[in-house]
Amino acid sequence: MRALKLMFALAGVLVLSRYVSIYYYTSEFNDFVRQEAQRTRQRRQLKGALLNRAKDYSLPVTEADINITTRDGMFSVVVNYTVPLDLLLYRPELKFQASGAGLLQ
Repeated sequence: MRALKLMFALAGVLVLSRYVSIYYYTSEFNDFVRQEAQRTRQRRQLKGALLNRAKDYSLPVTEADINITTRDGMFSVVVNYTVPLDLLLYRPELKFQASGAGLLQ
């Protein structure tokens, strides 16, 4: 009985640690998207910075996931991406969206 409880406790810790690390990195990436959208004015430079930071955080963001639109002197950035969560027997995909906006100059 103790071995079974220990096994479930270890499995719970494993699942929790994987969730926490993914949510931490996506939170950091979301903050970066907001900051870069306010600072960077060029599309190509912004996309490059976002892709590099996503790579640093091991997030599977591609150029197609980044949508930059301009309207009325402002531009907005929306990044829609999914992160696979490997739980050995079950592999769900977690969906995230990061967004930011800035002024065109």
